[in-house]
Parts: sequence; structure tokens; C-alpha cells
Amino acid sequence: MNQSINSNIDPEDIIKQYAVEHHLGESFCHTAHKWFSPLAQRISAHHHEAKKPILVGINGCQGSGKSTLTGLLVELLNNVYAKTAMGCSIDDFYLSKQSRNELAKSQHPLLATRGVPGTHDTELLKEVISNLLRSNISTDWRDISVPKFNKSIDDLYPKNQWSIISKPVDIIILEGWCVGTPAQSDIDLHEPVNDFEKTNDKTGAWRSYCNAMLATKYKEVFNKINYLIMLKAPSFEQVYSWRLEQEHKLIASLKQQTSESLVKKQPIATMSDQEIKNFIQFYQRLTEHSLTSIPSKCDSIFYLDNTRSITQCQQS
Repeated sequence: MNQSINSNIDPEDIIKQYAVEHHLGESFCHTAHKWFSPLAQRISAHHHEAKKPILVGINGCQGSGKSTLTGLLVELLNNVYAKTAMGCSIDDFYLSKQSRNELAKSQHPLLATRGVPGTHDTELLKEVISNLLRSNISTDWRDISVPKFNKSIDDLYPKNQWSIISKPVDIIILEGWCVGTPAQSDIDLHEPVNDFEKTNDKTGAWRSYCNAMLATKYKEVFNKINYLIMLKAPSFEQVYSWRLEQEHKLIASLKQQTSESLVKKQPIATMSDQEIKNFIQFYQRLTEHSLTSIPSKCDSIFYLDNTRSITQCQQS
């Protein structure tokens, strides 16, 4: 079947413009032309065949480039393939700081720290995704509010600053480090994977709770994914340097904010290099599990080297 393509727009122009706007170099343009432009075409074809809104999932460890890829795909799908595409991050569905503190009291102290399954508002995530997937087949349109999370203060933005989707969509892209990750077996939970778990989760209650959420609440959302993509890191060891780079960029952007008053009124929850090293231990278990369990479930896998360059792409 033929797809609707805007012949007046060159994908290369979209890629170059995106690279300029996001301060990306020539190497990104080359990567996008070789790997991501064909990916956008495959996603568009998948939607065309489905004849209804589809959910695309992007999995990748911290710092692997999920947000950058999501943004580019949205631009290519909207402008070249005449789709109505939107991107969102599972990070924006974190529970509020207050809710996580309450969860820490009722379940386990480690759940005060955002990141792992169990620290997201999965009911809201399921509701938003379900509404978006119905948006193009429902005659009763209502604006859809999508939350936004402010990592610099470790809390949600006020609801009046959330994104509003005011028209039906064709393609929803959900990106996140645990997107599409299946639960582990009970046997896999027995032994701690690092010193952090040995010290802070001696009984295994924390990792068991996270796994139970992954097996139930998260699975309900991930089962809605129609096309799954993975940006596959070479190993968990690479995560530290990539996450460190992310934090340095966050700190730099905060320093450049034009509204200094907001920064001064609220404490900024940025982390030191050592704090980053400690923080990623929260993610080690499921990141390593994802690297081995997700590839067989993917429609497209991009294998990354230590510099985040793509070495190959595998398609199902």
C-alpha cells in the first residue's frame, strides 16, 4: 500500500534543521540519514497498515539518546510522512515527591527515589496512552493533558504547565529506560546485583516490589506497544559516563536559564559525580535485565558502541 508522503519536503532538510536547533553535529546528521530516516519510514508504513493510532516504544539506558531520537522521529513523521505524531517520556509520569515519600513509608524507603518501576503513576500513564490511542477513532474528542516532570526540583510541574494534546494523533512515541522491559523471574531476585542492594535491600523487598509492579501495572501499558525500538548499550558499565554527561548538561542549562528567580526560590536537585555513581545502582538490575531480555521482543534494535555510535541495526 502507498503511504502519503510530502514530496515537497526533503528528509535531509528536516534532519539538518533538527541538528541545528538541538546543537548536534555533522556526525548526528550522518547517523540520522543512515539509520533514523529509514526508521521513520518503517514506522509510517506500520501505521499505514494498522489503519489506526499506534504506540511506538523506545527503550534504552540512561544517556543512550532516546529523547533525541524521539524528537527527530516526530519531526520526520509529521513533516515528511504527513502523520500527526507526538512523543512523551515515561519520566514525565513519575509520582510526585509527596506520593513517593508516602510510598516509601508504606512499602520501602528506597521508593522515595524516582526511577525504578513503582515510582511512576502507572494509572495516569495507562489512561493517557489509552485516550491517545482512541483519539483518531473516537467521535467525542476531548483535550488530553500530559504531565511534565521537573527533574531539577525532583517533582511534577503544576498541572497548568502540563502539555495539552488538542487534536487526534496517529503515532504516539513513548520513550524510557524501562519501556518494554518484562518482569524478572523469582529466582533472579534472590541475589543482590551490587553493593547497593546488599546494603539497602537485604530482604529483597524493594526489588520484589519493583518487579511485581513491572509484572502487572507496567505490563498493562507495555502490552499496548505496536512497534518496539531499542538503543542497545554495549554494557551497563557504559551507563555511568553517559548519565554523567546528562547531568552536566542539565546543570549547564539551569545556569543559562533566563528566569533566575525561579531557580533561587526552589532547591535544585542536581547531583555530583559521586552521587550519579551511587544513583545508577538503582538501575543496574533492570538495565542488565533489559539488555538481555528485550532484543527478542524488538522490531528494530540499534547496537551502540561506547561513543553511542550505531554499529548495526537488526530488524525483526
